[in-house]
Amino acid sequence: MLDLNFLYKNKFFKKITLKPGELLFLEWEKNQNLYIIKYWELYVEKFINKKTKETKILAILKQNEIFWEAALNNNLPKQVSIRAKTKSELIYISASELEKFRKEFPDVYSNILKYIIYLSNKRLNEANKLIASSYKISLEITKIENFNNQTIFNLIEKIKETIQVDKIIFLERNPVLENYLILKYTTEQKWKMQDQIINVVDNKLDLLSLKIKGKYNHIQNINIWNKDYWILVFIKDNEPFSDNEIKIITSISISFAWVLKQKKLIEEQKNKEYLKEY
Repeated sequence: MLDLNFLYKNKFFKKITLKPGELLFLEWEKNQNLYIIKYWELYVEKFINKKTKETKILAILKQNEIFWEAALNNNLPKQVSIRAKTKSELIYISASELEKFRKEFPDVYSNILKYIIYLSNKRLNEANKLIASSYKISLEITKIENFNNQTIFNLIEKIKETIQVDKIIFLERNPVLENYLILKYTTEQKWKMQDQIINVVDNKLDLLSLKIKGKYNHIQNINIWNKDYWILVFIKDNEPFSDNEIKIITSISISFAWVLKQKKLIEEQKNKEYLKEY
């Protein structure tokens, strides 16, 4: 097992402290440093618009994670930017210094390589799960023929099964009253449409008002046309949501938003036709 405390104190590793929002390095930059996070969290970002410098957060790196190990074998430009989410402290070592470290501490060096392999496999497994879950839901969506409430409820049940949570609650914003939500569906009562009114304060959902029994939850806003029309609440009893589970939920929710958008467009078209008749 890798003794990270030994590395934090080792003479070959240098320290760096970042303030919240401060960059460690930018995409396209070069260096041959291997980084280890002593504490706390860093954003992994990718430019989606080089002119405006707009970025997308791809992942969050946490305490004790090793990253940019590829730099030890090459000096290619960085594929992402790394920015501090919170105040963070890291240690790093260059490729040339790592060679000196290897000669002085061969056993620890071997453990570093094993830890890198472990983290790489873990990230690969998480990526595979993300792809598989997104594909499964996308496949269900391609089978949809009618965009109605029953379709939505069936899809929510498939999402629950795919990401393996204990319960999902589906809420819709009241189209007229801003501070009210309508509880449309809960997987606790399969296939049964709900119509419970939920009051919100300052546009924030109070989970206590839903009488949620699960210990852990994740709230996912569903956005179309730059407005949050719906909310999905994912609930688990046994353990907190991992970062990868939240990534899976976010990815699936994008596809789910498309289904909700189609349903809304159909409803709006029907309303227009109804108004024409009268």
